Amino acid sequence: MKVDQGEIVEVNFLLPDGSTKPHPTIVLSNNDINQYEEAFIGVMISSTAPDDTFSFWLDNNMLTKPTKRPCQVRCHLISLIPENQVIGKHGSIKKQYLKELLVKINACVFNFD
Repeated sequence: MKVDQGEIVEVNFLLPDGSTKPHPTIVLSNNDINQYEEAFIGVMISSTAPDDTFSFWLDNNMLTKPTKRPCQVRCHLISLIPENQVIGKHGSIKKQYLKELLVKINACVFNFD
C-alpha cells in the first residue's frame, strides 16, 4: 500500500523485545524514498507509553483525524517498514508538527544541532 510522508498508518511494529504488536506509526521518510524502496521509515505512536524524554505528545489539532485517546510518539522507536505491512491508514500529522517531531527525534535520538 503506497504511503506518504506524514501519514499515520497501522503496522505490526517490531518492539525492542523482539515481539510485534499493532501500532499506529508516522511515516517519516520522504515520498521519493518510499516509492523507490517500497518501504518507509516510521516512528511508533503509543497511548500507554511513559511520559519521558523520548515522548512527543500529540493532540488532535496536530492531526487531520482525531484520536480516541491521548497518545504520544515514541521518538526512539524508529523502524524500516515494507509498504506491504501496512494494515490501515488513520489520517496524517500536519506538516508543521511533523517538522517539530523531526526536530525532537533529532534531539533525543541523534543529538545533532
